[in-house]
Amino acid sequence: MRNTLILLTVMGTVLIAASISMLVLPIQPALQIGSEIASKANVTFILYAGEPNASTYGFGLKPSNLTSPGPTLSFHVADVVNVTVIDVGKMPHAFVITDVPNTNGKTLFGAVIASGSVPLNPGERGSVVFKADSSGIYYYLCPVPGHVQLGMWGKIIVAP
Repeated sequence: MRNTLILLTVMGTVLIAASISMLVLPIQPALQIGSEIASKANVTFILYAGEPNASTYGFGLKPSNLTSPGPTLSFHVADVVNVTVIDVGKMPHAFVITDVPNTNGKTLFGAVIASGSVPLNPGERGSVVFKADSSGIYYYLCPVPGHVQLGMWGKIIVAP
């Protein structure tokens, strides 16, 4: 009986402390960190994903101008980039930056929107903010199986 009373007292104290801290300490939404990073972005753009025709998939800076391969994107080292990908096609698509123009590459800069197994559906959009922290020539592509082979990739140049 005494152990139960002690346990109830401790639980009550913990609940009261938690309630007070919730009132005193501001609650930070999980997205605030992303929003802070996004507000520091010095490069922001929209990239459209879709199928220019039945046998080609591509990316573009306008929904009416999808190309295969997609447009070359240029950044500078230390740029903070906020990219939004909008699927304007009839098929699901995704986005990733890699070191080679195929799905076997290493993901770079943490730049991933959706995935090959859980892509954006037609009409959906996703965003990612990343810092281009090393110069070189890289690639962005759609990791959905078969899409790179249909031309759904583009080049990224990160200048020093």
